[in-house]
Amino acid sequence: MAERRLGLALSGGGFRASLFHVGVLARLADLGLLRHVEAISTVSGGSIIGALFYLYLKALLEKKSDDEINDADYQRLVAELLGHFLRVVQLNLRMRTFRSFSKNLMMFLPSYSRSDHIGELYDQHLYRPAFGGDLGRMVEMREIKITPLKGGKRQDNFKPKRDNPDRLAKVPIILINGTALNTGHNWRFEAARMGEPARLHPAEQEVDKNMRLRRPPSYGDIVEKQQNIELGLAVAASAAVPGIFPPLAVSDLYQGIRVQLVDGGVYDNQGVQALIDPDVACTHFIVSDASGQLQDEDEPGTEAVTVMSRANDTLMDRVREGQLIELLTKHGRTVAFMHLRKGLAGRAVAWNRPDGQPAAPDLVERRTSGSSMDFGITEEVQNHLSRIRTDLDSFTDIEGYSLMLDGYNMSRRELEVLGSTLDESSVPQRNRTRENMNWVFLQIAPWAGDASRKNYDLYLKHLKVGRNLFLKPFKLSPLLTVATLVALAAILAATYVGLKPWIEDFLNRPMWWLLVVLGIVALGWIAPKLGKAFEILRWLRNPAEVLTRMAVLAVVAVGGALGVRFYLWVFDSAYLRMGRLNRLK
Repeated sequence: MAERRLGLALSGGGFRASLFHVGVLARLADLGLLRHVEAISTVSGGSIIGALFYLYLKALLEKKSDDEINDADYQRLVAELLGHFLRVVQLNLRMRTFRSFSKNLMMFLPSYSRSDHIGELYDQHLYRPAFGGDLGRMVEMREIKITPLKGGKRQDNFKPKRDNPDRLAKVPIILINGTALNTGHNWRFEAARMGEPARLHPAEQEVDKNMRLRRPPSYGDIVEKQQNIELGLAVAASAAVPGIFPPLAVSDLYQGIRVQLVDGGVYDNQGVQALIDPDVACTHFIVSDASGQLQDEDEPGTEAVTVMSRANDTLMDRVREGQLIELLTKHGRTVAFMHLRKGLAGRAVAWNRPDGQPAAPDLVERRTSGSSMDFGITEEVQNHLSRIRTDLDSFTDIEGYSLMLDGYNMSRRELEVLGSTLDESSVPQRNRTRENMNWVFLQIAPWAGDASRKNYDLYLKHLKVGRNLFLKPFKLSPLLTVATLVALAAILAATYVGLKPWIEDFLNRPMWWLLVVLGIVALGWIAPKLGKAFEILRWLRNPAEVLTRMAVLAVVAVGGALGVRFYLWVFDSAYLRMGRLNRLK
């Protein structure tokens, strides 16, 4: 029998994607398929949860011998991961990148950015706790390599391709995907190495004439400063959405070249390419795709920025479709494919006749995979879930449970069909459980699948608001909006009353105004001369620029941190309370 290798692709899409992937992992655990996965390819939001899953899996495979691991172990693993991840999601990591005074100041340095900081937050809240023990530093990529147990002995020289066929519980490789701005190529972080995959196909070598950054065989073969690159930074690079997070730099790895890495979704937002490359060579595929698909617009905006954004979305959508169509065409029934528009119908619009009236009513295109109701999700809910923001802020219980449930319910049929193509005869009955776990997110099922349910409209409103990046708590609660406006008005009035005597006193003293003007003039005259005499003071030549920079530093480092802390304490907490499940009961 030909060797079969199962690959799992976890797409990008922020925490929305991460939460959807948790539901797919839960279904995989119920069906006993997690033990068969030999490669995990992750992008952006998929990398955040994929790396966490890998650390939990490492703990299991290094704690229990191969013949002792059963399906219930995988279910407990995913249940623990679920609780851990949802708690961290509700910390609002995106906002927390501005919460620290010292980190805000460091971000003004060219050697430190928000991407570095959020990588540290990933490590602090997700990866270090799952890795076990307080290292006092970040978890390194080379430390996550799995050395499993078999027959009570540790397989120190374990090679996945060579040794997995003899195991009941496979040891997967992890492929964390980013994009190198230098070349436009895929960049992969693995437990053993990092870099661009080789161009192996002659057609690829003919078409792509960009330089190739040759991938070293291991971390031990590269410059010492990059040998201990951290898992959190690898994930931060994979999730560095252009325009939101700055590129993450890898310096001194190549002579005269500074590698700049951005979101892996720029190259391949589904993570499929890594699984079909010859050096991985999967034959069976699970594709969990919670990326942001292109939405229809009856009247697209025509402003330059809007057009550029829409054009970029169209390009990414075309790449996604081409790649997935090729995969499904070549591999057919050995692919389980889940995505957020599954079960929804497209709309076919007729042209207008000469009299200006439609030639025919709009048609609902045939659903190739049935309705979303077939897997227990109303079409309204499925549509709203497909539009939830792709962000790294706080997701409520209602949002998180709904996305998990969607991935869990949607994947059942797909994974059952795929599972029937895998040879499980070698897995003893004692290692099988095959009983569905009572997952916590199943509590949301009555609202997700029943439009007649009490508070269904409130549930839909919460999901609809969930597509917004900002002002979500105010859109959910008019009372909060009114209270906030009243509080702001009171603060402004009190501030004015308190400062009024000083303001009037200042305005009534012309001499003070004269001193301020003379001071600015003197600084403008003296600064260039000081700059010529003392090179270190050259930056003082432009007093306005100096004052501006100092003001920005003060606002961002101090005011920004205080503002973020206040927002998290008041408004983010309010939003999470509004999204508790008991609000629907």
